[in-house]
Amino acid sequence: MPTLSVALICCDEEANLPAWLAGVAGVADQIVAVDSGSRDRTRELLRQAGATVLERPWSGYSDQRNAAADLCTGDWILFLDADERPDARLTQALWRLKQGPEPGEQGFELGFKVFFFGKHLAHGGYGNERHLRLYRRGRGRWQAREVHERLVVEGPVGLLPGLVEHYSYRCVGQYLRRLERYSAQAARQMHAAGRRASGLTALGHALWAFLNRYLLRLGFLDGFEGYLAARLEALYTLTKYARLRELRRGIEDQP
Repeated sequence: MPTLSVALICCDEEANLPAWLAGVAGVADQIVAVDSGSRDRTRELLRQAGATVLERPWSGYSDQRNAAADLCTGDWILFLDADERPDARLTQALWRLKQGPEPGEQGFELGFKVFFFGKHLAHGGYGNERHLRLYRRGRGRWQAREVHERLVVEGPVGLLPGLVEHYSYRCVGQYLRRLERYSAQAARQMHAAGRRASGLTALGHALWAFLNRYLLRLGFLDGFEGYLAARLEALYTLTKYARLRELRRGIEDQP
């Protein structure tokens, strides 16, 4: 029967790991984790669960994911972040994949169910989120980018039934701390690609980010959390383009 490796890149994920380990325990033949310097019990919890753990200095999302993939021995590799869990239907689909017959696909996209500050966001573009996370070992590689890394798979890609439950942010402070890092990475990526931004560009992109999420994609139907998700994305977008403007002027701030 084909085997499944579940892979994780992590740092200081002690709070998320018990639920994550419970979520993958029923389908994982192997658990692989690449840790980039946790100061809590992350590595201890993983090793207690029988995971293969590699301690590796941070070198970028795609690089860390590829390092984890290189340690996987399963026929299939599934990447899940520490705040993501497979639901019951996806768990069943993974079991069917392992039991055969062999599919013609070399990779599978997974649907996502996003929780924002504890509430499921059914609108604002979050209700139809998909990501390519499952692939046959040796047929995929993570593409190098500073942020929003991309998995490239050789061969046909399908969609697996079920959903990944993504518990994205617990509080505003957590979002703002990640915004600081992600906006700087995104600005450097755009700068390297030759992108430019003015103050007007930054304002225009931020306004569009809010209107797109909150009005055009009906984010207002998710109540206050829908508003907050759109408002914070607008702040992230404004910060990203403002930082790009600074880079073009020779100003760089490392979070």
